[in-house]
Amino acid sequence: MLFSLVVVALFLVDLGIRYREAVASAKTDALNLSAILAEHAAVTFEDIDRVLLEAQAIRKGALSGIYADPGAANAALRQLVKSSSILVAVGWTDASGAVVAHSYEHAPPRSNISDMSHFIAQRDGAGTGLFVAPPYRSAGGDKWFSAASRRLNNPDGSFAGIVTAPLDQSFLLKIYRKIDLGQDGSVVLLHRVGRILARVPEQSNVLGMSVAGGPLFTQYLPVSESGSYELTSPVDGVTRIAGYKAVSGLPLVLVVTYSRSYVLQPLYRHLYTFGPLAAAIVTIILIGTFLLRRQTNALAAASARFDAALSNMPHGLSMFDADERLLVANSRYREMYDLTESQVEPGTPLSSIVGHYKATGAELDAEEFLEGAKHRAPRILTLADGRIISILRTPMADGGWVATHQDITERRRDEILLAENAAELRLINTRFDVAINNMNQGLCLFDADKNLVVSNSRYQQMYDLPDELVQPGTPLQRILQHYADRGETSSLSVDQHVQIMPTQRHQDYALKDHRQILIQRKPLPDGGWVATHEDVTEQKRGEQMLAQKAAELEAINMRFDAALNNLSQGLCMFDADQRIVVSNARYAEIYHLSGDQIGPGTSLAQILEYRREKGTYFADVAPDVYLSQNVKQLSEIRELADGRVVAIARHMMQDGGWLTTHEDITDRARNEKRIAYLAQHDLLTGLANRAVFSEKLDDAAKRSQRHGTTFSVLMLDLDRFKAVNDTLGHAAGDQLLVEVARRLSSSLRDTDVLARLGGDEFAIIQENEKNQSEGAIALALRIIGLIEQPVDLDGHRVSVGASVGIAFAPEHGADAETLLQKADVALYATKSAGRNDFRIFQPEMTEAADTQKSMEGELREAMARNEFELHYLPVIDARTRAMTGLECFVRWHHPSKGVLAPFLFLGVAEQAGLMVPLGEWILRQACLDAAAWPAHIRVAVNMSAAQFHRSNVLDVVLCALVESGLSPERLELEIPDAALLDGNLAAHLLTVRQLKNLGVGVVLDNCGVGYSAASYLQSFPFDKFKIDRAIVKDCTTRRDCAAVIASAVALARGLGVATVAKGVETPSQFEALQAAGVDFVEGYLFGRPVPNSEISFDLPLPAQNVA
Repeated sequence: MLFSLVVVALFLVDLGIRYREAVASAKTDALNLSAILAEHAAVTFEDIDRVLLEAQAIRKGALSGIYADPGAANAALRQLVKSSSILVAVGWTDASGAVVAHSYEHAPPRSNISDMSHFIAQRDGAGTGLFVAPPYRSAGGDKWFSAASRRLNNPDGSFAGIVTAPLDQSFLLKIYRKIDLGQDGSVVLLHRVGRILARVPEQSNVLGMSVAGGPLFTQYLPVSESGSYELTSPVDGVTRIAGYKAVSGLPLVLVVTYSRSYVLQPLYRHLYTFGPLAAAIVTIILIGTFLLRRQTNALAAASARFDAALSNMPHGLSMFDADERLLVANSRYREMYDLTESQVEPGTPLSSIVGHYKATGAELDAEEFLEGAKHRAPRILTLADGRIISILRTPMADGGWVATHQDITERRRDEILLAENAAELRLINTRFDVAINNMNQGLCLFDADKNLVVSNSRYQQMYDLPDELVQPGTPLQRILQHYADRGETSSLSVDQHVQIMPTQRHQDYALKDHRQILIQRKPLPDGGWVATHEDVTEQKRGEQMLAQKAAELEAINMRFDAALNNLSQGLCMFDADQRIVVSNARYAEIYHLSGDQIGPGTSLAQILEYRREKGTYFADVAPDVYLSQNVKQLSEIRELADGRVVAIARHMMQDGGWLTTHEDITDRARNEKRIAYLAQHDLLTGLANRAVFSEKLDDAAKRSQRHGTTFSVLMLDLDRFKAVNDTLGHAAGDQLLVEVARRLSSSLRDTDVLARLGGDEFAIIQENEKNQSEGAIALALRIIGLIEQPVDLDGHRVSVGASVGIAFAPEHGADAETLLQKADVALYATKSAGRNDFRIFQPEMTEAADTQKSMEGELREAMARNEFELHYLPVIDARTRAMTGLECFVRWHHPSKGVLAPFLFLGVAEQAGLMVPLGEWILRQACLDAAAWPAHIRVAVNMSAAQFHRSNVLDVVLCALVESGLSPERLELEIPDAALLDGNLAAHLLTVRQLKNLGVGVVLDNCGVGYSAASYLQSFPFDKFKIDRAIVKDCTTRRDCAAVIASAVALARGLGVATVAKGVETPSQFEALQAAGVDFVEGYLFGRPVPNSEISFDLPLPAQNVA
């Protein structure tokens, strides 16, 4: 009776145990499954994060210009989003939230996301890691999405926008649906804010629902990141057993639940099935006890034999009954797990033994181990000491099982080592493949049997080989035969190539498409060889070009040396340390030095010492002063100790050195002293010239500013002077000018300044008058009275008048230029009013000047807009009628006035200071145009006085020649005679000689008028004299004009200079000029000026054109 009660009690206890185990097992399973799904979610979001990082890389490429337009970046994003099934799209925004790039086929649902939670979180946060947004409704409101995003920063760390990807939870639902959780089981993915992101089973109005007030968020998550609990679902009211796991590094939680009723179903079945049998079991136990006692002795003997067998097994063995209690275990089993005999006594529960495993540090899940104990499946157990045990369980008919335990530690280590070696070999092979396929050279390896072992893609590409010919094992003979079949030629046959190729270390191979291939082979120990194939086509071409350029440079150097040593001037270049870089023979000759004394590297101090010994040192400057100061001067003229005079010009270089030229001007220096004096006086009248007058006027203006004094400026020219010149000739005109100068001088005080400015133009400075206005008016009237008195010119009585313009200082201006301008304006007003009178400057007289200023502004704009164009007029040989050159004339394409001739704007340009830049442009363009003409055609370019007076004339000419490539001998510069007489005659002589030494032709323009006079024509080494058109015009009707031409031709021949007549318009003029001996002619008779594109070089001119 007592035993039956025990059985009933045990049955009830069993029911309790089963209940607890069922609940515990459900919690364990839910917890394990939630951990697996949490890991899956982590991996999924790692892939999403990878996509975001790749999108960041695409954005970086877009910012650096890799993608030509935004559409290209969108296409790259569309290709990227295909790599993930969970992503709806991917793109990035700017700092304002505007979508910049996206992967949508068309426009994105929202063009600005600045109000969305993930944008706000990234904008207001400092981190740049992955952020997962709480669920939100789609733009249409029919779906729920979440979004993953990363913050974008500017280089300074400021917020630049986000890269983001909307997530479709349907991808996760597909996976969760596959999990069997029984009736009413569920899988829920929650955001940390408590909102549902995904749930299976699906139910309307669940997504986005908040469960933040539930026990998970209020009780369990704050304590532990994983665990299990029981709850009544707020979604459907079902009581469930739940396991949860927070996703590491993400604001996500996975919850897996089983319905409580589903979990307890086995318990209910057990109760209803085995309860009625309890009594029967008690009865059976009582009967069985009797039978058991009888069999005990027999079993004891069998047990002894069984124990002996078990103790001698090489593996551990254990046997458990259906109640998971130990029946038997051998000694090897105890040794293997370090168990005592008391721990493996028969009847010991499996859970106790498993607990010992766990306590000793074995890696196993106890519940899982117990759950799988009755199934025939191998189990691997890792012990704390590192040993690995393989457990194989075999179920028995009574519900128990037998398990064998084998120590496979050594075997597993061998397997791991083998796997590691295989992985390393695969890595090496991968690196090898990447390396050879990214070589610039083709590579191939053949074995001793001349079969291909390996080759790279560059080798296949270089020879355009089909895939089947680059497979390992392909014979060399087959590859070479493919070359031959394709038309590649060689002096050797295919078989001959096969024989010699292994021993041919280097080979240059030319393909039929003219590519040059350099092949280098290296033998291998096994009889094979490895070969590299390099395309050296460009290298060979570069070597040929380099050799060609070297030859050209050598020729240029030879020509340079020849030119250098044939210069009429001494030339020497010094470096920054005052040491010679290069010099010519003329430099040594001037200073009586030997070639060894001026070799490269010789210091200037040594040269000065050599010159002291030779008696060619500078007489007026000490060597130390010269070394420290004079070498910085751009030009100087020095007298040598032997009495000679040299002109030195220096051009400073950027590196601190300089180029210097030396010219022996001993004879010229003596003449220049005389010329310098003449340069300050008018050659005809003996009065001060324009340069001296300008200096005196400037001095008077400064005195006025310092002391507050007044003075007057009077400008005057003769009325009807041109008529005297035209009727009586220039000789009579010159005589008249001399008489006018005498009369003017007689009317002035010693303190007044009188000068002839040019032609019939005179100027006076009147100072120290008590009443400025009255004194100036009295002087003007006196002058007018004196000038209008008749003059006897070789028996011809002539009368001329004088027009006078007056300006007062400081009333009308404080500087010389302003006063001269105001006096000139007043003179212009006098002439406009009828001549032979005077006018004092008035402000209203400036209207004409304003017109001039307007044109000055238009001229400046024209230069900026490149509105100028050069036209060319032929220069004809008067004897052969062949074209020898072209003179250039500038035309202005005015926006409103059309094409303007030079005389309409050059005067304004000169007064506005624009002649220098305009003249430099004309020179450069003319040289560029002429460089394309036939080699015998020269180009003549007019150079204004303003250009010629600048110190960089030689540099400007050199630059134009170098830039255009025009030979210096093909360039002629026409210089007006007035440009040579401004008081700086020595410098002008030096400039003309430098141009001549360069090879440029120098032409004196306007010969026969203006300042041209034999007294200084012989001082300048001109190549040509140009006879003015005013003289040519009347050469057939006026004897004086014909006489001027004859005189000019005679003078030119005496000086060895050619003559050019301008303005030839009729055949009779041409014949007269031919008869007079003029060398060259130009004018409309031979064609009008035309643009460069319309020039015809088909001269000589037909005879009828000049007949």
